[in-house]
Amino acid sequence: MKFAAPILFLSFFAAASVAQYTGPCTVNDCGASHKVCGRGWLCVPYPSFDPATRQGCTCSTA
Repeated sequence: MKFAAPILFLSFFAAASVAQYTGPCTVNDCGASHKVCGRGWLCVPYPSFDPATRQGCTCSTA
């Protein structure tokens, strides 16, 4: 039973690391920091446009 805590701890972080990003991804609310993208910038998902595999959003020039 003394191994239960480390196993639960590792399982939690493994699940969290593969969780889908569901935060904001708009020009006025971009990414976890809720940044407002400047004029001429777009809020884009990374590293993929696929919602199932993206890890976040960031302001970027086209």
